[in-house]
Amino acid sequence: MSEIIFESRSPICDIDAVIEADNNTYYMYLMTAPETGVKLLKALWVCNRRPAPEVFDPQCMKDGKAPMLAKENLAPIHPAAGITLNPAKLSCYWYESGDSAAIFYGDKLLCAIPSYAGLHDFPGFSVFAKGQTRYAWGMPEKPDFAERAKGLKTFWDNITADDSWPEIQEECLRVIEEFYGSQHEKYYAIDGGDFPPKALAQGRRDGVVYGITLGVSQFAMPRSEMVFGSHYNDCNRIELGFAAQERHEPLTQMMFSVMSDVANMPWNELNFLWHGHTFDFPNIKGFSQIVLINPVYIEGMECPKWRKFIGNRVNLLWLVPITAQEFAALGEMGIAELLKKCPDPQHLHIFDGRPKFSL
Repeated sequence: MSEIIFESRSPICDIDAVIEADNNTYYMYLMTAPETGVKLLKALWVCNRRPAPEVFDPQCMKDGKAPMLAKENLAPIHPAAGITLNPAKLSCYWYESGDSAAIFYGDKLLCAIPSYAGLHDFPGFSVFAKGQTRYAWGMPEKPDFAERAKGLKTFWDNITADDSWPEIQEECLRVIEEFYGSQHEKYYAIDGGDFPPKALAQGRRDGVVYGITLGVSQFAMPRSEMVFGSHYNDCNRIELGFAAQERHEPLTQMMFSVMSDVANMPWNELNFLWHGHTFDFPNIKGFSQIVLINPVYIEGMECPKWRKFIGNRVNLLWLVPITAQEFAALGEMGIAELLKKCPDPQHLHIFDGRPKFSL
């Protein structure tokens, strides 16, 4: 018989973190919210509720039970008789990406499933585990991990405070208007009235109409830490942009609506967006896909200059329509080689109605 004794909903993803108790164990699970159809995403052993077996018993899994850890995999602080948790002392702090969480017991870090869990069979950390098993790893000895987990409460307190969005909005508009060289012409809310607030500011410069988002970079993208590893601080936060020559200005309203949807994709799909990623978009005659282009990889391509957000670089991803032929070439050679086929890479992001690559 199992029972959920604690649960917490992610502020920005359709994910719940739960602690489940059965006769033998406590486990932490990350699962999709019931409204979207329950699906188990990740599982982590927290502790045993009764004396541990001498060796791991695989039979329990065949019987449909969550496995206990054997004695050799228990940390010295794990009582031999087992542990009973008080649900009232449990609390959850979500990571900045909203897809992973740390559980505290009182003011002590109990366990955590960070965003890079799942890589190389890493399930997460428990303070009661020792060594590395497929069900739990022992808590890192260096204090950095626990300190980061404790800082998550401060992050969410700050980002949900009443004065947070006005400050982010003001700073982003300053950066965008500095890029435009003038005040923005139009401002669109693209959050549908839901948290987190996001917007798009339109402006123009030198015969080009631009739309650039603000607020998307408040949160790290899911899976970015898993994919980029030690470089994730430079790759986990984005804003979006679209640029078109003024003669194509009627196209911008459609593209701004697209950007509103794309701005939600990482947290709706629990994935990240990056340079060279594509999605289908046949709504522009002669074009079939959108490719995302990061100016970091193209010397001389224009880009607003954001300050780092809590130590993380903010990346702009330009939305660039491409033809079916260009998309096929991208699949064959990759984005780095395809860029070599662009006669004017510095202006690749500005839509002019023509293909961008010489194929």
